[in-house]
Amino acid sequence: MEKTACLVSIKTAFEEEEKLYEGTFEQSEERIRVSWMQKEENKGEGDTKFLLSYRVAEKLLRLTRKGSAEMELSFCEGEVTEGVMQTSHGDFDISIETFGILFFPKAGDTETEIDGQKYLVKNAMLEYDLRFPNQDPMRNTMFFKVHLAK
Repeated sequence: MEKTACLVSIKTAFEEEEKLYEGTFEQSEERIRVSWMQKEENKGEGDTKFLLSYRVAEKLLRLTRKGSAEMELSFCEGEVTEGVMQTSHGDFDISIETFGILFFPKAGDTETEIDGQKYLVKNAMLEYDLRFPNQDPMRNTMFFKVHLAK
């Protein structure tokens, strides 16, 4: 798979505005991978690396985070999966019930312009309940856009 530079934008139910990051995009018949870096929310903690990997035939989406908090979460439509978030305050077990995964190319491509540069935009959406022990489920919808320069 050839890596292509891209811009990645993310919006979740927990955030008011869409955020844009520099990243890389790779696609083959079997797998799609998008990676990007984000600044940590707390100053002095460095960067966090994210990897979004989608196995096309299995319809399995994995989201990995490496930084001050680390996690690997798996999403499979109609299933409940388990994950662990590791933080400086301890490890937290997470259960995820995935309701919908709409990924490239089924989400449809669009076009946009940012700072005078034209981009082909590949869209993805993920809807799930995040469950921590002894808490009510938290519904979240994540929208991902991968901007590829034209």
